[in-house]
Amino acid sequence: MTSIFKEDPVFKTNPETVGTLIRSIDEGSLALPNFQRSFVWDPKRTVGLIKSIILRYPAGTLLTWEQSSSHRFDSRPFEEASVSDSVEPRRLVLDGQQRLTSLYHALTGKGEYQFFIKAWSFIDPSDYSLLALEDVELETAIVAYDTRGRLRFNPLDEEWQLSNGTFPLAKFHELRKSFKALSRSVTDDREMQDTLEETLHQLREGYLQPLDSYPFPVVDLPEHTSLLAVCNIFETLNKTAKPLGVFELLTAKFYPSGARLREWWESAQAEYPILSEFDIDPYNLLQSVSLRARGSAQRADILGKLTSEELEKHWDAVITAAADVLDMLKRECGVISPQWFPYGMLLVPMAAVWPEISALRPQQRGQARTRLQQYYWCSIFTENFDQGANSQVGADYRLLKGWVANQEENRAPEAVEKFDLTDADLLSARANRKALYRGVMSLLIQGGSKDFLSAQAVSNIRVSEIKPEAIQVFPKAWLQNNSSDAPPDLILNRIMVDGETKRSIKGRPIHEYLESQESSVQAKLLDVLSSHLINVDPEFGFRGGDYDEFLKERLSLLLEAIEGVTGQAIVLDSEVGEP
Repeated sequence: MTSIFKEDPVFKTNPETVGTLIRSIDEGSLALPNFQRSFVWDPKRTVGLIKSIILRYPAGTLLTWEQSSSHRFDSRPFEEASVSDSVEPRRLVLDGQQRLTSLYHALTGKGEYQFFIKAWSFIDPSDYSLLALEDVELETAIVAYDTRGRLRFNPLDEEWQLSNGTFPLAKFHELRKSFKALSRSVTDDREMQDTLEETLHQLREGYLQPLDSYPFPVVDLPEHTSLLAVCNIFETLNKTAKPLGVFELLTAKFYPSGARLREWWESAQAEYPILSEFDIDPYNLLQSVSLRARGSAQRADILGKLTSEELEKHWDAVITAAADVLDMLKRECGVISPQWFPYGMLLVPMAAVWPEISALRPQQRGQARTRLQQYYWCSIFTENFDQGANSQVGADYRLLKGWVANQEENRAPEAVEKFDLTDADLLSARANRKALYRGVMSLLIQGGSKDFLSAQAVSNIRVSEIKPEAIQVFPKAWLQNNSSDAPPDLILNRIMVDGETKRSIKGRPIHEYLESQESSVQAKLLDVLSSHLINVDPEFGFRGGDYDEFLKERLSLLLEAIEGVTGQAIVLDSEVGEP
């Protein structure tokens, strides 16, 4: 029976010595992909690594990725390696950059610190015999000096090295000569000189030899390994570090073809500051590009199928579209800052379809924008992106093109067509439902909610000036002393205030804070509270301190606002009842 599995292994595992790896770095045949972070190890960690190698302890596995002329990524030499620009690396290091860079610097004398071995730490002074390795304090026998800084001595001076018995690891292969000079400088007794020289020879050949011969297990991924596999492998190996993203991988992949993705992104941020203001992930923009080019926002399709030609064709249009969409959300949908942006992923299909909207005639364009905003609000209040967002944006984009841009009898996206928010759901919704919570807060801003201090619309004030925070209308401590079965952390129990007002309220219920103010201030606050969809009439729940009635009253006002922006009738649950 024929096996369904290929005979070729997924990867090869071979041991490579430290000396071989150092030479490969020097020659440029071993390099780093440009998406790798810079070298950050401190000298103590390097000393610890050298100690492990001398003791022949396991020091981890290295992971490399074969390159070829037809499959080449943007790369860079290891730091301090003098490699010609014409040299093309044969392999890229995916895991092991810090260890290899540390060893390369320590054993070649490059980098900020120089590493030295104290010969006398290994020798019994009574008879010049070699101490057992377990009796040597390796933490003090190996030292690092910042030779570029200010020292009271020069550790690179040969006379200083001889008088202190301390020699650079960078001259490991020349230690025989240095050790001979050391033995001659200690005593005039020829026999003792020979004894010490033999001991130093044993030190070099026995204890220090692993600095050249220590074998690292190297897992070598073949050149045909997919980008998706590389991304998954890298993320698995770097759980505590910044994950390797698709954007970084494609930056490296497309660099040889002339697509300078990193430079494009930096230029886009400079031209459209709103992208930085909202901390937009450039990967989301690649998803928009992929939607326009291939109709998919799946990572596998972006990594494996998106071409540099498609990227160049759609990049500028998507960048402009993303900035325009964000501007619309900020000005017309109450998303005044990233704090109130319910779903970053919603930008993906909206930016992908925006160029079609921009190409419409003015009247049609206005209608298309209205539909796009309807889609936005419906997606939020159905929480349609809480799961399977990558698949959702693809399905939505395919329908948005016809429903928004063509404005014919096309089927609407799922969030619009199957709008299923109920009053009972909203009444019980807690603030930990982030999309719904942010959607309600931004809806209040869009509807004209006012700042407590200035009584101006929040949307007209710079966020940095008021720094709005959401607080509870009826705080938890107050509710615990009053009978109510409803929890305090409901979305309906939230209101936005500035920092100064929050400090003035001091944890009191808003209605008690209101009553403590002078009549002129009360009149202003009543107007402000009304703008936050709170019924402030004296006979209703808010003014009377009735939490349950307050919730139902605010629910009624909020449902009306939601129906206004979604264009959908909300299903009423009979158990909720009328306020």
